[in-house]
Amino acid sequence: MKIIIAQRLRDLRRKRGNTQEDLARHLGVSTQAVSKWERSEGWPDLSLLPAIASYYAVTVDHLLGVDAEERRRRVEQITDKYNQIRARKNADGLPDVGFRIEEGIAFLRDAVRELPDEAFLGQMLASDLWWYAENRADKTERPALLLEAEEACRRILSDCKEERWRNCARQILCLVLNAQGAKEDARRIAADMPDATGTDLFMLTYLLEGEELKDHLRFAIRRFLQTLYRCSERLNEAGGECKLDEEEQSQLNALTKTFIG
Repeated sequence: MKIIIAQRLRDLRRKRGNTQEDLARHLGVSTQAVSKWERSEGWPDLSLLPAIASYYAVTVDHLLGVDAEERRRRVEQITDKYNQIRARKNADGLPDVGFRIEEGIAFLRDAVRELPDEAFLGQMLASDLWWYAENRADKTERPALLLEAEEACRRILSDCKEERWRNCARQILCLVLNAQGAKEDARRIAADMPDATGTDLFMLTYLLEGEELKDHLRFAIRRFLQTLYRCSERLNEAGGECKLDEEEQSQLNALTKTFIG
């Protein structure tokens, strides 16, 4: 709760353009008290919450993060429904990317209209739009789908502060720009992105402990295997050879089936 209030106070103050001293003077408390609230080292007395909410023209529920919790639950509901629409595996036991994708896109469009600043949903929509444009759409549909995907990515990069969703948007934008023929722009964006060892996925393997570490390592293995699987596919498409011996290929297949399938 302290963390939510601290973040809200910082965001509201910056949006309004006032100082900690301004709020302290309005409430009749010390500037040091307001500073502590914003650092999550304490929180306002409950009797002060209505005055703070009034000062910033928001509700007390907003200060307490009640609406944030409701939003989180709504995003979970949307995600669960989307997964129900799209859930099917192919003959290899891997997710069938194209299964009911038109229905999934329509559902995500409605979800983004409902929660336009929810970057998680925006990047899901952009990803599906790109895939559909590249694999299912006819030539007349393709430009509009790619443009819609590009706009969704650029909204995230413009409005979202969470780096994980910004990185997702950059990845999808690279694919979209490449598909639109803007290959140099796509490569410039890709060149500025961190390599695998510079991501939170990799760094957290050093920072977590216990069961949390085990869960993360399982997740990281799945993600790295997905990357390896895709690289192998692309190498085959390019006419190259992976050059794994029979035992290595068997181990890779087993890992893929265990962690992805």
